[in-house]
Amino acid sequence: MKKRELEVKDGAKKGAAKKQNIIRLALTIALAIVLLVVYRISLSFSFFPIVMWGYMIILTALVIVYIFYNRGFSRRGVTVDMLPDEWDEERKEQFVKSAERRQEGSKWMLMLIIAFLATFLLDAIELFILSNWFN
Repeated sequence: MKKRELEVKDGAKKGAAKKQNIIRLALTIALAIVLLVVYRISLSFSFFPIVMWGYMIILTALVIVYIFYNRGFSRRGVTVDMLPDEWDEERKEQFVKSAERRQEGSKWMLMLIIAFLATFLLDAIELFILSNWFN
């Protein structure tokens, strides 16, 4: 291929990746808003403890699953050159691609984790910072 064709393909890939990241960010913000609204509504009712404990359990489970699924991030940043010489090239490539595939496949969990953390962060800000300013 010509150099210009490769540049166009790289630009298209970068544009698609940027668009995907913007969509993920928008979905994460929307999910955080939904979770926060449910949390705020539950404050007025007797089922608040259920929602609070449910959020904490779900967040804890998501973080644990995310870490285990990505194998403790032990493969992050590993290149083919870093792997043992005893391995053949195919096994090295599979190892590196497995890490990339796992990170890509777990982005949906990260969106949920960030949304739940945002809910707890905003609640903590209100509880510890804003309540002190207005009292």
